[in-house]
This record gives sequence, structure tokens and C-alpha cells, in this order.
Amino acid sequence: MADAWTLTLDEPDRYGREQVRTVNLTIDIRDFKDKAGFALLVIAANPHLSRSEIQAVLANVGGQHERPAGWIIRRRWLFHDPGKPGAKRDTVKHQNARKIMDENPNLSNRQLAALLRKNGIQCSREYVRKNRVSGN
Repeated sequence: MADAWTLTLDEPDRYGREQVRTVNLTIDIRDFKDKAGFALLVIAANPHLSRSEIQAVLANVGGQHERPAGWIIRRRWLFHDPGKPGAKRDTVKHQNARKIMDENPNLSNRQLAALLRKNGIQCSREYVRKNRVSGN
């Protein structure tokens, strides 16, 4: 995989010239050790670590990065494929739920869960939160 992308913007600059930007795809998270987002970078860079191992790493790096278990659990899904590993998501229920979620992107998780229940699909707000982005 390349270390950078070249992105050409649709709009020219004010002089009519084409705008080209370089987007870096790799970072060294050590450069962000004193930043607020460091904990998220650790989670993103270490999907193989368990929740407790991530907590230990953050505690060892510095007290300002310590996070409770719930904080880590609520954010890990951002860096994983939708659903749990090995879970069967090819069911008719899941396909129908995905269709309804795709058709209603502006509804909140709570509203989508209620709409799914109204359509005979029992699921929680958490299910909606974890699965609504899988098709985007």
C-alpha cells in the first residue's frame, strides 16, 4: 500500500488552477503522545489487543491517557469490521434491517431501533449503532 494519496479537488482555486493535495496514510503515533486523541490512535493501531491490554498500555504511557473499560469498548467498533468476528450476518433479518437503515440515514439510533421493531425486527439501539455504518 502506498504511503500517500494524491487528491485532486473538484473546485479550482481562485486563479483557476487545479488544486492537488497529498494525503498521508501513515503516521507515527509517538508524535501524538501528549495529544487528546492519543488513546484513539492506540486503539486503532492495536486491534489485536484486548480491552484490558489497551487499558494497561494507556496507563503505562501516562495518567492523562488512562480510560475506563466502557470508554474503550464504546470506541473499539470504529476500527473493526461491522459485527462481531465470526458472527453470521447474512440472515434475512440482517439484510432487511440494513435495507431499512440505509433508507433512513437521518434517523437517530433510537428512532431506527423503533422503526425496525415496528417492521418486526427485534434489535437494540446498540445493534443499530454497530451496524448502520457497514454499508457506507
